[in-house]
Amino acid sequence: MTNKNNRLISYFAAFALLLGFVSTTQAEDQKAEFGPYVALTRDANIVRDVKVEENGRIYLLLNPDFKEKEIILKNSTSLKSGYRKWFNDEYELVSAANQGKAPNEYTDWVTTSGNYVEYYMEGKLILHLAKKSVL
Repeated sequence: MTNKNNRLISYFAAFALLLGFVSTTQAEDQKAEFGPYVALTRDANIVRDVKVEENGRIYLLLNPDFKEKEIILKNSTSLKSGYRKWFNDEYELVSAANQGKAPNEYTDWVTTSGNYVEYYMEGKLILHLAKKSVL
């Protein structure tokens, strides 16, 4: 009887692991949506949330541990290409560090007509938004 119980427990454990793997894979396949945008990439440890207002202004809610770091934004017409200049005539828009950003408040807003918006911190892509209409 012990052998039978051990086998049953082993099958149950294997099933539980498989179920956990499947649900994790499904969660990774589901992209978070923020207004007219879909997050192709989001480091949830840094970017807690994204809010898009009706006028198209995009705000970030950053983890307070990262609020003092510089963010570099790029916007483009095509996926990772066709970069466009911002209002300052540059291809990168810098949200400077140490601006006294309040913790747990939406900050770092931007408005763009680009189809894609990329957010980098210390050279790492932390958020990549795409308009739903181009996917």
